Amino acid sequence: MNNIDISVIIPAHNTALYLKKCLDSMVNQTAANVEIIIVDDASEPTLKSILYEKYKNYQNITYLRNETPMRPGGARNRGLDIAHGRYITFCDSDDWVDLNYFEQIIKYMDSTMADIGMVSMMRNDDYSPKPIYKCYYDRLYTLTSSAALKILSGSYDMGIKIVPACINKVYRREFISTTNSRFEQDIYFQGILYSVYTFLRAQKIICIPGTAYHHYLRINSITQSFDQKHINDFVECFTRMKAYFENIGKYEEYAFEYYRICEHYINILVSELFEYIPNETAKKTYLLEIINAIKNVVNFDDYYKYITAEQLRHHIQPHIDNTFDILY
Repeated sequence: MNNIDISVIIPAHNTALYLKKCLDSMVNQTAANVEIIIVDDASEPTLKSILYEKYKNYQNITYLRNETPMRPGGARNRGLDIAHGRYITFCDSDDWVDLNYFEQIIKYMDSTMADIGMVSMMRNDDYSPKPIYKCYYDRLYTLTSSAALKILSGSYDMGIKIVPACINKVYRREFISTTNSRFEQDIYFQGILYSVYTFLRAQKIICIPGTAYHHYLRINSITQSFDQKHINDFVECFTRMKAYFENIGKYEEYAFEYYRICEHYINILVSELFEYIPNETAKKTYLLEIINAIKNVVNFDDYYKYITAEQLRHHIQPHIDNTFDILY
């Protein structure tokens, strides 16, 4: 394929009920020269049927199928192997984007020559009356790799948020190729690893205004469940992340950011556990597993060097903000 401006890679696993809305938002974009790559990750036949019944006349759609599941990271890597666009982005198959999404991305990435662009993300579900912005960019922001990682971790407050997911981000294909940026396969938390890997390899990162990615919070998705693999993959994720910082000689510089991100995902694990495991005995068992997992990725002597006394106090007294509440 020639003259492709942007490739969007969509991993799909048994999401036939949602895929139509996703693809409708792709094929009706205001931008031309868009390549849509669907990686069917060993889905039931219904998903392929929808593609051939409704979208068979769209020449810009490429369909790949994995006969055995590769999970989102592996599916995205397979899409990366064949993408032709000058820019590459990702979309989950139950999400959708604004109709000017690619047009805005191409305009700002072309004008800034950035390696990575980030777009506002809205969370949609079937219960909230209005969508919620997970991150919102009202103007163009230009960031260094260090600033982007610090905002992502929460150690910098610059008035904007950066979410760890890869789905609201766009990457210059040349940047992905020269840095050999690939997704980790078969672990739940490959999105945050990819963001850390790519942020620290980038020369320029921008926030793109004027359009949004819509993340649909779907019951029974990977992020709406809990089992032992979530805990195991948490350990695997942060073991690999720390090793990456050490391998590039940046651990001392970014240890605080490492622990801030780690804290965030510990909170996610505990929240998911209490949301999706009703049995009291099972909760206690999993909590002990989480505590053991934390010991594998947190060096507490090291950790104490990078947090303030007030942060340490909140670990000991999480619900007490005023000492007088205790004394009087």
